[in-house]
Amino acid sequence: MKRTAVARRVALAAAVAGAGACAAAQPAAALGAAHPAVFRVGAAVRKITPTVPVFSGGFGLSPPITKLHDPLTVRAFYVASQGHAVAFATVDAQGYFASYQESPTLGITDERAAAARQIGQLNGRPKMSQADVIVQATHTHAGPTLEGIWGPSPRVYLQLVHDRVVQALIAAARSARPAYLQAATYDANRLDTHVIDTDSYPGWANDGQLSVLRGVDPHTRATIATFASVSVHGAHVKGDSERFLSADYFGRTSRSLQHKLGGVAVVGPATLGRQESPVEVTDVPTMQWFARIVENYIERALGAAHFVTDPTVRSAETFVQIPATNAALLALNRAWGSLSDAQKEQEAQASGIYPIDRDISPPYAEGNVIGTWLTSVRIGGSLYLSMPGEPFPEVSHSLRLHIQGARSVTLLSKGQDDLGYFYPSWVYPFTAAYGSDHHLFNIAPQAGDQFVEGQLGLAPKVGFSATPYIPPERKATEVGRDTQPGLEALAAPYAFDAGRDGKARLVFEAIYSPPKASSSRPQGDRVHWSFGDGTSAATGFLDTGQDYGQGGLGPVGRVRTRHLLRVGRYEVAVSAVNSDGQPASWQLPVRVFRRLRVHIVARRLHGSVYRLSTTFRGGAPPALAWFWRFGDGRRFAGRSVTRRLPGSRARQVSVVLVDSTGSLGRASLRIAPPPPSHPHHGGGSDEDSP
Repeated sequence: MKRTAVARRVALAAAVAGAGACAAAQPAAALGAAHPAVFRVGAAVRKITPTVPVFSGGFGLSPPITKLHDPLTVRAFYVASQGHAVAFATVDAQGYFASYQESPTLGITDERAAAARQIGQLNGRPKMSQADVIVQATHTHAGPTLEGIWGPSPRVYLQLVHDRVVQALIAAARSARPAYLQAATYDANRLDTHVIDTDSYPGWANDGQLSVLRGVDPHTRATIATFASVSVHGAHVKGDSERFLSADYFGRTSRSLQHKLGGVAVVGPATLGRQESPVEVTDVPTMQWFARIVENYIERALGAAHFVTDPTVRSAETFVQIPATNAALLALNRAWGSLSDAQKEQEAQASGIYPIDRDISPPYAEGNVIGTWLTSVRIGGSLYLSMPGEPFPEVSHSLRLHIQGARSVTLLSKGQDDLGYFYPSWVYPFTAAYGSDHHLFNIAPQAGDQFVEGQLGLAPKVGFSATPYIPPERKATEVGRDTQPGLEALAAPYAFDAGRDGKARLVFEAIYSPPKASSSRPQGDRVHWSFGDGTSAATGFLDTGQDYGQGGLGPVGRVRTRHLLRVGRYEVAVSAVNSDGQPASWQLPVRVFRRLRVHIVARRLHGSVYRLSTTFRGGAPPALAWFWRFGDGRRFAGRSVTRRLPGSRARQVSVVLVDSTGSLGRASLRIAPPPPSHPHHGGGSDEDSP
């Protein structure tokens, strides 16, 4: 039976996207749409390197810091369609306020308004309002505090960040060009702790959703920009004790994705409250190792992405007022303006918390009532919700339960403002019981309920429906799990391609947490591995914990082990028995794909003009990126390239292909000058994948 031209285009789109590889991604044809929608997508990066000493936020009071370990940036992502545009910006900082006591022209609200106004003045760009822009902090715990709490927030640095956020958003809009969007959600639940005690409430359900949106060139499929939202704290590098600044895994993952996929990558936080990685509060090498795991999840998500066929772009916002009950936080907020710098320092040394620099004038504060913005952004069937602080997974669970019609719902933590931790009111009694600071930095027990209701009220304004919110809504809360030892494991990467020797090199780590109020450790200071291939090993482990009584001894022996696995699927098991005779175990699925082999196909169109494309075997389809070189300094990104290769000498053409594990395959082809009347067809053999 003949297929129509429309059907052929649908089949091609589905093949390129690799659609149907996970339950969250369906082929475009299944949606009844003829073709991916065309958007305009742009992105930009601006550095926010401090020009004065700043103070690291997230743990204890910080000394002044001037040293930078890795770049601090603002990253912006812009999408427009059908006369409407929206934009996101992520700032490498611990947190960020809507407005500041020094001036209402400092902070997120003014940035959103200023950027929207200036973008609307660009030729060919839709008019925007502040409701079209979400600005969030990455919440890196080695980034500058823009809030006080851990030390002063210099006004000169607040101004620098403000200006760079506006510049990044404008640059993203200015760079926008026609694009298809690919979207996916992916189960990255293993990035967060389940049975390890790191402020995470062992036994309680996490929000494991990783969301990704990628703009690609409609013709070449070259990456324009990637926007990924990850539900894990950036608290691996302890900036106050290291005495340097770092973007933590957010920056590392963004830079790696840019290197592999091209374009600009923006990686920011999704749900954050009690979303802790099992390897928190460690060091830079652990952060880098963890970033490779996060990158691997994003690549796997992109491999399962679908093309967005719904061209809808909408946004809405509302202002929510919270009757605050935390008198200590209110007093610290007022102290910023009423105390001298010397008195602020005395207050910090006495209480352990520096005064707080959030605006205390209306509409942001009136008496004990705190006001803040909530923003809802829709792109196709994906819904992004600003969260003014660190929402618990119970918040994301309730929102996804009650919002109807959205293909995905992603919470953007530290978005538009920062009011600390929040959760449904029924959770409040547990916050002190688990020995965390979640009750200390919460403005009111009912704040989470109000934010849920506020966002449910916005859903119909962007084209979705909502059902009534009736807390409590509990999901898999195993109270008392922390009375048992916790043992988990991660692999970097967890899915990869075999090399020339037919094996993949994966790096494993085991993490242990003792039972509550216990210091017991695994017998012999060893955990035992069974790699699923008939081999086993005994290694050290990371004894983890954080800063509110969980303890944690750090590395015990050699904590990471490299193991070679042949092609296949494996259930790697790790187990231990502690000194009290209590057993603990964990299962970790990993996968090794066949070696990626790339082949260049060259076809001479006319004269010295060639069309170059690739085929490949092995690896993990689909291909995510292609990078071409022509031996004369010219480079090109895309699945195929048409180029003139003049001259009387042979030309060396090479390509690097990236598959959906982030593995690289290389191939090269030497193209001889063709005879005057004979077209050239040829292929080049692959080179080693790294």
